[in-house]
Amino acid sequence: MQRYSMLKLAAVPLLTASALLASGVALADGATNDSIACYKWDQFPKERLNLGVRRGGPLSSPQDENDFGHPAQRTSGVHAKHVGVCGEDTAGAVEGAVVTAAATGARMGLHTMVSRGREARGNGRGRGETCRAVFLDCWSEENALTPQEWTCQGRNEFGTYLGESRLELVAIDTAPDDPLCEGFEDDDDFEDSNKGKGPTVASGTLGAQRPGKGRDHDDD
Repeated sequence: MQRYSMLKLAAVPLLTASALLASGVALADGATNDSIACYKWDQFPKERLNLGVRRGGPLSSPQDENDFGHPAQRTSGVHAKHVGVCGEDTAGAVEGAVVTAAATGARMGLHTMVSRGREARGNGRGRGETCRAVFLDCWSEENALTPQEWTCQGRNEFGTYLGESRLELVAIDTAPDDPLCEGFEDDDDFEDSNKGKGPTVASGTLGAQRPGKGRDHDDD
């Protein structure tokens, strides 16, 4: 009898884990409900945002939805990389979140965390920042974590307003044909980016420009 009870107790965690896996709950990195989506930025054609999206939980309750008429809302985390943020062969880590609302659409906020600069020369001159953090505030009419297109407003910490632009889906949960999606910055590339060789036009640099005519709301 005692042996039977011990076997039955040991089976409980196994049954519980099996039930969670069957229901699609993410138990660890790489488990179900993760999506990898690579987006091309139309304003900066050589930059890619490769997003790892982990499904989260509700932001609204059924009672709130009934009392106030708000759509059902959920939030999910984003951990990603921003390829080309400081120029060719660079990449920065990204944090963010996606909020979806039933029958309404989705919102996404992204923060690319970079800080690059030239080291001072022997005379103490020439030192200065070349690349700073980038922020994107995006929306989509699709109620989806990884829609086909995001419309975004952006800026960097140099105070450059990037205007309105679009992120276009290149690949979802598959090996992309676009090699920039898989780009990674090694130590040598990181050191080169800190030497500030010549002007670089990228979303995180001082030389970043607003989109062309017709992109901003004021120009519509």
